[in-house]
Amino acid sequence: MNREEWLNMAVGELRPLFEPEYKVPEVKISIGFPAKGGLSKRRVLGVCWKAEVATDKICQIYINPTIADVTGADGILSVVAHEMVHACGISGHGKEFAKCGLKIGLEGKMSSSVAGQDLQARFRMIEKNIGKFPHAPLVPTNCLSASQKPDKCRIHKCTCLECGYTVRVSAKWLDMAVPVCPVCDKEMQREMK
Repeated sequence: MNREEWLNMAVGELRPLFEPEYKVPEVKISIGFPAKGGLSKRRVLGVCWKAEVATDKICQIYINPTIADVTGADGILSVVAHEMVHACGISGHGKEFAKCGLKIGLEGKMSSSVAGQDLQARFRMIEKNIGKFPHAPLVPTNCLSASQKPDKCRIHKCTCLECGYTVRVSAKWLDMAVPVCPVCDKEMQREMK
């Protein structure tokens, strides 16, 4: 079973929580980075794209691939449940979202809701019914060590080791030649970060 099959089964298991007051439409669900904020400090954990923006008119839910936990308060299933509320046609995180979210067992500030104890117990039963989630989370910080991080600045500081004269030079010009100090007539040293 792949991740999408597992997530679709999980959506099926969560549907009864919404009934009869709310109808979760057909959804497509997958693991993928949101359009914005997927790696920011206040990481976006999931996104629900409304049916109107999909050419096949089916809601699409994406769960951030950096989430490691599945059944915890802010795990993958908690994010799925949160995004299913949006799939019901509820935009924003106001009163209507809170009404539906509280009904299914979400708690806390609704814009960053978490699963309550009863909903987490339901998640554990879902995992027992459909098996472990076949997912290995991404850890983007593993890509670069601190010493390998790219220099985001296009302007580099060059200093004369003799007199301390300093200039800033673009990477383009540094590739052509290292500047010479106008005071000491010595090659300047590029500052490495």
